[in-house]
Amino acid sequence: MIRYRRAVLSAVERLSGGRLPDLRRSLWRRQLYLYVTPGDVLVERALRGFPDEVRALGRRCRIIRTNARGGGGFYPDRNEIELAAGVETYEGLRQVELSACHELFHYVCWNDRRYRADEDQNFPYLRRAVRESRKLLPAFPRYRDWVTGSFLRQGDHANPVEYFADIPTNFRDVAELPGPIRAHFAPLIAGSPLPYDLSRSPDWPVVPAEVTLETFQRWLAGRE
Repeated sequence: MIRYRRAVLSAVERLSGGRLPDLRRSLWRRQLYLYVTPGDVLVERALRGFPDEVRALGRRCRIIRTNARGGGGFYPDRNEIELAAGVETYEGLRQVELSACHELFHYVCWNDRRYRADEDQNFPYLRRAVRESRKLLPAFPRYRDWVTGSFLRQGDHANPVEYFADIPTNFRDVAELPGPIRAHFAPLIAGSPLPYDLSRSPDWPVVPAEVTLETFQRWLAGRE
């Protein structure tokens, strides 16, 4: 029955013209969900293709499917994820995996001791990777266009915490990323070793003005 419902939803997503939006409006008037992926299954689908270490860590995370049309998030105080049960029906099967992947990488950042050390220090190593990539953007057009055309348009949401979760979600091929950013995320995407110890205090001067959101976004845009 579960596989049948998923197949039905997959067929529904192929409806042409305005038929799909009309059907979704009709379904929501009755608050119906055609298919809701169980949390453990969703973890496997969302992290398909990532290194075994990342997938093993992700399997420890509980994903709770809530009775809502959309929305969700990672809750560090509970160390678990909530994701609306309506995402498959009202946003799509592909979108639910992307949403889960994004939230799972919040979980990874919080629970992987290497990256948690960087977050606990306010992301000095991540910020440095972004700063060192400023002049490299033209050589990586997909990354550049994503940063300037999508990520930075989110305003205050375009911060280091969200950036960390968005990079593995949107870039499964590290070759699409500028070198410093590639090196920082390669352990999570490609299983490569980190080139530095994130638990060490930075051995470069950390200027207060350089840890602001404005500076982070300016560096992302390729400016000084």
